[in-house]
Amino acid sequence: FFGLPTFVKEMFKRHRGIDELYDWQIECLKLESVIKKQNLIYSLPTSGGKTLVAEILMLKEMLLFKKNVIFVLPFVALVQEKINLLSSFGLELGFFIEEYSGSKGVYPPPKRKKKHSIYVCTIEKALGLVNSLIEENRFNDVGLIVVDELHLIGESNRGALLENLLTKLLHLSVQIIGMSATIGNMKDLAKFLCAEIYCQDFRPIQLTEYIKVEDEVYLVKAELDPPLEFYKTIQPENPTEQRRDPDNIGLLVKEILPKSSCLVFCPSKSNCENVALMICDTLKERIFINSKRKEKEDLLTALLAEGNGHVCPVLRKTLRYGVAYHHSGLTAAERKLLEEAYVQGTVGCICCTSTLAAGVNLPAQRVILRSPYIGTQFINLSRYRQMIGRAGRAGLGEKGDSFLLCKPVDTARVGNLLTSPMDICKSQLHGEELNNFILSLISLGLANDKSSIMKFIKTTLLNVQAKYFDIDVENEVENVLLELEASGALQKSDSIKLTSVAKAAVKGNFSYALAKQVYQDLSLAQKYLVLEGDLHLIFLVTPYKMAEQYVPKYDVLFSVYTSLGPKELNVAKAIGIDELCIHKILTGRHVNSVPQNILQRFFLSLVLYDLWRGNNVWDVSSKYQLPRGDINNLLAATSSFSAAIIRFCEVLEELWCFTKLFSLFPEKLDHCGAAELIELLELPAVKLGRARQLYNAGYKDLASIAKSEPHELVLTIHHLPLKQAKQIVSVAKLLVLTKVESLQEEAEMLLQEAVRN
Repeated sequence: FFGLPTFVKEMFKRHRGIDELYDWQIECLKLESVIKKQNLIYSLPTSGGKTLVAEILMLKEMLLFKKNVIFVLPFVALVQEKINLLSSFGLELGFFIEEYSGSKGVYPPPKRKKKHSIYVCTIEKALGLVNSLIEENRFNDVGLIVVDELHLIGESNRGALLENLLTKLLHLSVQIIGMSATIGNMKDLAKFLCAEIYCQDFRPIQLTEYIKVEDEVYLVKAELDPPLEFYKTIQPENPTEQRRDPDNIGLLVKEILPKSSCLVFCPSKSNCENVALMICDTLKERIFINSKRKEKEDLLTALLAEGNGHVCPVLRKTLRYGVAYHHSGLTAAERKLLEEAYVQGTVGCICCTSTLAAGVNLPAQRVILRSPYIGTQFINLSRYRQMIGRAGRAGLGEKGDSFLLCKPVDTARVGNLLTSPMDICKSQLHGEELNNFILSLISLGLANDKSSIMKFIKTTLLNVQAKYFDIDVENEVENVLLELEASGALQKSDSIKLTSVAKAAVKGNFSYALAKQVYQDLSLAQKYLVLEGDLHLIFLVTPYKMAEQYVPKYDVLFSVYTSLGPKELNVAKAIGIDELCIHKILTGRHVNSVPQNILQRFFLSLVLYDLWRGNNVWDVSSKYQLPRGDINNLLAATSSFSAAIIRFCEVLEELWCFTKLFSLFPEKLDHCGAAELIELLELPAVKLGRARQLYNAGYKDLASIAKSEPHELVLTIHHLPLKQAKQIVSVAKLLVLTKVESLQEEAEMLLQEAVRN
């Protein structure tokens, strides 16, 4: 099986239901670049089966070439989904799976003598992991890096991190495999990565595209000009229905439910909820309410458990009909439960924002685009293809279809969209991101003068696209070095060296500007640190970027401030906030004494403080008038930021005390108010409500889960699919095994050291 033992093929059949590979997968695995372990970029439409090829190559790397693998994915949810899917392979084939997302993952990773590892990472954590391996001179342990959604290199923020990561890897002996959606400038990426390109237009299931303009439906035919052919007229069942649902979304959903599944992409979060309610008004027949009634009740109970007795009133109404909404306003636990319910068939229709198209694997028989807009922006071809690609996945019937709904005024633009060239990826490694990249090269000892820096810059995507940007990269580097010297990041000497704060910036994965701000704030805090409670420390790890996004409602801030106790008021006073300041804000007067960003961070730190003390997300959401999903995201971001601050402080002797003070923060922020559940919450598929159910049922640690049978968990936990239960048990076994073998290796090393001495 491509060099692997034949039982690996049997495992894919047993765990994934895959009997045979597609012709393109076989062809791809036999490419010269694959055989010679050279770099490869391959591109197919969504649902073409790209990931299976990568998984086979990763297994070969560990089992045949005896090297570790890094697998880079764009979202935490995708990292956790992949860990669940790979866990049974890890158990049976004898390799570790290590999570690097959020606050999880150790830099550098533990050394493993007996087994190899797949490090499953988000882009940010992959960069930190690679930097740590380079710093420790351990990169020879890694033989392959696989990057999913490679086209994200053209996205602002994360794109620069990905280019930073890949440029360093080009100078190391590691094979790079990139999976990408179809883009218009694939040759630029291939030139950047010195990679072979493999493209196919394969889809396992036929996809038929329709455009609906008011009540007229047009079939998309690429060979026509314009590419639309009249297909039919949709007639509503009665005038009342037409007034309530003028776009006939309910009718389109009704044709699919309850036997199959449907995704409705909406332009905004509020639209998702409104459309879900509107669809339910159409599904009045008993068949929709009676379908999977028991499973729906279990799902509602599971949501109540995650919400500590609370559930969204919209979901309470729509779930009766097998309809839900999905957007960032939900907590991660709610999203996870709804995704499982959709895969299980308990929920047949999800109304969602476009981010779901790039997230976890939720295929459908039909995909409906409520509008050709995402927010106020007209959709581009890549995003359109990504969304409709969710329709017609293998195993969900012989065909799928998609409907794009638009107004007559947008018809011409939709026609242009369908015939437009694919979007292109542009390098994001400029401005502050180029500064960060150069700082990391110097910090890791990869460069110490302008010529060695240029050696790396010449291998970037930025350099490949220099003509496109109309820049001279050598001048850009010269300007960056002058800017870094002027800002105090560089020491003056014969070679280029970093100041201690600049070194700490690289360690924490901060920009130099943020590093200076963090250093200044922590240095000041040392003089006035309030340790009567945890609020001051929480304030210090509240992410600056998150604070920029939230201007507090001043009546809420006033109400919360006036209810603070003496300890909390001491913290407010230490950072410059007093009653006079709050009164000025409430009456609309300008406050000179406290910068706006301090007020915003203090407001968010109060939100976090309430969660830290065990208050549930629903109560905190109501108190601070913030969406519970935003609060959930704040908690996750703060956990990651606190871990980064610890790494930052480890470099700076003068801030050593904070490494101790913050040491437990990442873990505690991940599991606020649930110390007894921390071990269970290591499982990627388990959130707070599910962990509580497991704990109350007697499964108090990973070992007890590892010893259990999946069907026992299904009987214990509300709306836990058997497939998910099997994955939970597999991951628990793998985590226990990893811990045991790590301790054994540590003990052996200590014995060897003792014998030598």
